[in-house]
Amino acid sequence: MVLFICFNAAWNAQKRSKYIDKAFLSSFIAITVGAGLTLTVLVLTGSIEFAPMQVIPIAGMVAGNAMVAVGLCYNQLGLRFHSEQQQIQEKLSLGATPKMASAGLIRDSIRASLIPTIDSAKTVGLVSLPGMMSGLIFAGIDPVKAIKYQIMVTFMLLSTASLSTIIACYLTYRKFYNSRHQLVVMPLKKS
Repeated sequence: MVLFICFNAAWNAQKRSKYIDKAFLSSFIAITVGAGLTLTVLVLTGSIEFAPMQVIPIAGMVAGNAMVAVGLCYNQLGLRFHSEQQQIQEKLSLGATPKMASAGLIRDSIRASLIPTIDSAKTVGLVSLPGMMSGLIFAGIDPVKAIKYQIMVTFMLLSTASLSTIIACYLTYRKFYNSRHQLVVMPLKKS
């Protein structure tokens, strides 16, 4: 079931990539590894039990968040490759490898794709009251325990989004280069 969730998240993330053709495999690897590592840490630390009633909802939360972050990552990467073609060509002509020429773009794309996740993490409890925490408090759970669960969820979403976008960026930046390490920026796909 977790793989099915990751498959659907990857399918939707690759649909958002206007500049990157055939991004499904990269999306699937990035989202599955990000969600898998986060779920593994949560289970091994005893934060959640290895039971379908706990693993499946958490997998849906982390995969959904990773899907949005990876989709934003692809759009940012494509926009930056399109807008900074000249600088990349100059770096390549001076002997830089594709990885070196793309390093700044990759870093900026990762940073930009994580902005919504980081902003929501900064304002939890101050601007918005998360549903999980509010629901637990209304159900009669100790508010301190509800807050601890919400902190766990916030860090879980941050870690999954971070891991997934880093993996997605490093797997897909090569699609902007051919086998001779020349920049090949694809035309914008019709949505």
